[in-house]
Amino acid sequence: MGVKAWRGRLLLDEFDFSLDTFGASLELTVESDEAGNWQSPAAQLFPTESGGMLTTTGYYTGPDAGDIYQEMKARRGTESPAWVAWLFDTSALGNPAIVLDSAWASNIMLNTPVKELIKFDAKWEGIIANGLTLLDGAVTAVGNGTVITLPAAGSAGGTAYLFVRAIDGTAVDAQVSIECDSVVGMSTPTDKGAIQFSAVGVYELALTGTVEEYVRVVIDDLGGATGFTAALALCVDGVTQ
Repeated sequence: MGVKAWRGRLLLDEFDFSLDTFGASLELTVESDEAGNWQSPAAQLFPTESGGMLTTTGYYTGPDAGDIYQEMKARRGTESPAWVAWLFDTSALGNPAIVLDSAWASNIMLNTPVKELIKFDAKWEGIIANGLTLLDGAVTAVGNGTVITLPAAGSAGGTAYLFVRAIDGTAVDAQVSIECDSVVGMSTPTDKGAIQFSAVGVYELALTGTVEEYVRVVIDDLGGATGFTAALALCVDGVTQ
């Protein structure tokens, strides 16, 4: 069954480029290099590094347009790391998510077709990571998150990407951790690590070793804040990517 576009979410660093007014397409790319020699009957190429390009298009109105232009300017051709995430279906957790790590904007086009409306297209390039969404939305209390079932257990670790979009109040070392278990009820969970944060932004957690089939987010500490809004994508090597 098809998923309506407005069910998606597009995140650029801590900014939420809502798919209510945005569209996106993903292209997986592999660079090539010439490997011919004087005996080659024709041009010979071999694959090198793989990556991806996420093309976004849409429009904004109101005060958010200024914030988004600031993000575009900061990430245009920059060598500073940026993160782009595309959550395919936010109607439920456990749905696919794509993260572009070390991303940068290779092309940006702004347009003002009508009064009080800013339209722009952008192309983002980076290293592709595929995973599942374990968290998306407002968090106001500590405790265990929803248990998500991976397609299978992994043995080579992976990476968790936490996109903190807003904090209510002041947070000092708020903490989110990842747990996994081989039992659906998660009666004997294994702690795979924690992410601490005190500001909006994107945070990475490298997971090592076995990642069992059942996983969840645990909100360990709000850090003194009333709550925060965030999304977390878990990418497991050999399973989701």
